[in-house]
Amino acid sequence: MNQIERYILRRMASLTFWSLTAATLLVMTTQVLIRVDVLTTTGQAFGAFMLLAATIIPSVISVVAPFALLIGVSQVLSGMNSDSELVVIEAAGARPATVLRPVMALSVALSIMVLLVANFVEPWSNRKLYDVLAQAQSDLFSVAVRSGTFMKLEDGLYVQVNEKLPGGALSGIFLSDTRTDGTEAIYYAKSGVIQPEGDTNILLLLDGELQQRDTSNDQISIVTFSSYALDMAAFVPAGQNAARRPKEQSTGYLLAPPSDDYYAGNAPYIIKEELVQRFSTWLYPLAFGLIAFAFLGKARSNRHEQFQNGALVAGIALGARGFGFYSVEEAGASSAMEVLSYLVPGMLIVLFGALAVTGHTLTIPKAWARLNDRIIETASARLARWNRPQKGGQSA
Repeated sequence: MNQIERYILRRMASLTFWSLTAATLLVMTTQVLIRVDVLTTTGQAFGAFMLLAATIIPSVISVVAPFALLIGVSQVLSGMNSDSELVVIEAAGARPATVLRPVMALSVALSIMVLLVANFVEPWSNRKLYDVLAQAQSDLFSVAVRSGTFMKLEDGLYVQVNEKLPGGALSGIFLSDTRTDGTEAIYYAKSGVIQPEGDTNILLLLDGELQQRDTSNDQISIVTFSSYALDMAAFVPAGQNAARRPKEQSTGYLLAPPSDDYYAGNAPYIIKEELVQRFSTWLYPLAFGLIAFAFLGKARSNRHEQFQNGALVAGIALGARGFGFYSVEEAGASSAMEVLSYLVPGMLIVLFGALAVTGHTLTIPKAWARLNDRIIETASARLARWNRPQKGGQSA
């Protein structure tokens, strides 16, 4: 790259980085706030909040990176046009590739980053997020022990423990579980203890009874026991299903899942959706970079036209990405949507890439531009007339 190309790349990379940082922090904050009640209820330390925030970052980056690139490229090109830098570059005899190369370099770099994050970093971070929430939610049982009151672990699941005895034993354990349709279960035990068993914890109930009611016919069965073992994972919302979700599995695992995998046998469409998402998201940074260059990469004398081109770029990008989200969600059930998940961003890359390579740029149609100018002038005139009597009335 020559000096002017490095200058353009440096400006675009800087603005893209800060846009990506700001958007990531904003989205990450909203996601943390959604889950913060679990951490605050269980009295987790500040480190748990930071770990939760860190595990959310990769999944956020995959979504906001294309838009951060769009902001960086569009703003820099618009600024260079306003400052007449693009005019000077073209007057000096520089080819359109002089501006295109920095755009392509940044777009390709960001696409590779999104591809690596989606296929390697994000699955690992999702597993860590699962573990953090599972640990926090399992501590709800400890909160119930300390409080001595009824604690709602999730909808339809309540626990109450009278007190904690010396040696870690529990006294007066009450569990109510109505999560299963058609069945209500109540466990009561005079005492119990939580014991580790391999990778999970076992709640051993002593000297109690189990009452089950069939809600369809109101029949009740009562079982008295001297000891009864319950897997603690059954009372943790994040651990209801021991199987790792596709979002937490590596790409290699999803491409060839074992036959005993829960989702491979019961919900293969979820695996398909996840794979489509991982292999299609990385196309959008490259597509957005080319779209921005096609409309804003050439000097414009009309600044209204440049602004309207920027609005058109944003509209095309939002429409394409919105359809991408929809097509990925439907890809598991529709082969057509699976193909469109790749075809839409691929066609954008081919179309706008061909325009960029051949030196052609696009602009908003002249008729649209004139119509927009008339609308703006009419609105401004009406606003001025509406404000004039008010000012006169105030001075009187």
